[in-house]
Amino acid sequence: MNPSLVIWITINTIKHMEETKIDFVVTWLDSTDPEWQESYLKYRPDSKGFKKDARFRNMDIFRYWFRAVEMYAPWVNKVYLVTNGKFPEWINKDNPKLVLVKHEDYMPKECLPTFNSCAIELHMHKIKGLSEHFVYFNDDMYLNAPITPEHYFKNGLPCDLNKETCYNVPIYTDKDRFGINLSMMANIGIINRHFRRWDTVRQSPKRWFGTHLGIKGLVMSLLLARQRLFVGFSNFHLEQAFLKSVFDEIWEKEPNFMNESCSRFREEVTANPYIFQYWQFATNRFFPQERDGNYFSLTERETMAKIEHTLLGSIGKSICLNDTALCSDENYLYIKECLQRIFEIKFPHKSTYEINN
Repeated sequence: MNPSLVIWITINTIKHMEETKIDFVVTWLDSTDPEWQESYLKYRPDSKGFKKDARFRNMDIFRYWFRAVEMYAPWVNKVYLVTNGKFPEWINKDNPKLVLVKHEDYMPKECLPTFNSCAIELHMHKIKGLSEHFVYFNDDMYLNAPITPEHYFKNGLPCDLNKETCYNVPIYTDKDRFGINLSMMANIGIINRHFRRWDTVRQSPKRWFGTHLGIKGLVMSLLLARQRLFVGFSNFHLEQAFLKSVFDEIWEKEPNFMNESCSRFREEVTANPYIFQYWQFATNRFFPQERDGNYFSLTERETMAKIEHTLLGSIGKSICLNDTALCSDENYLYIKECLQRIFEIKFPHKSTYEINN
């Protein structure tokens, strides 16, 4: 690469960081921790909600999340690692960019202990010191290639794809029940209580009829052109850029629904973090941009060949490797071993987020 171009990119990245501090937030759980297992078994029998073990299985690849961040996003301001209080034994607590956060540090006492990831996420804006501009990761979402701050925020707004759809309808299965479909419908219902779709579109038509939507997205926008209510969005289970102030707004306007969503175990009709993304769409507080990431549902062994090609080929800026209740224990063990091998090839060197010994 031309040295002058490298200097230009570096100067502009530093300038952007001075103007907009961007934090990363990542949630993690050690499901092998005896204290957590004891607490889980204590509350599980009498609690309503989704209690499938797949929600908590640990593939022991989390250290590679930090290696990816250090390699591909060294410009990040702070990294907030959120756990129930147990942190990885290998984590370097002295890293100046790392902030260790326990659920009890920012969540109401009456919510704890919680085994509901949505409750943990809905309170994120209360994390002490968190910047207005932050990117949220589940622990199964990894950076996969070099990334710039502008990938997440432009002109102070989160970059996102507001691709609409009318096909997010519930499907029931014995194992996964309704999945997240009912929660998504609840999110849309809250948005429609406060906003009218056509008013939002008229305020910024380029955001709702832009080329970033692609052909299918544009066709859907045209079909919904005069639709009074929002009907749904295409959901991309990848890391998400947020404005902290949006969390405050929703909690102020819908305290009852938000509090009811913070049950001990995840329930089928509840708010989840997509509600904040939808609110950003409805208020036109986003910069229209295509999503550049890959999502894989870890169910069958045959998926591993494509995952390996995606990771080692650095295809897409990020990748989500989502464990599901549909993955058998036998397939889970096979997939776990494969992912550990692939990640060690891709990120063989420790990051400064890890202790040396």
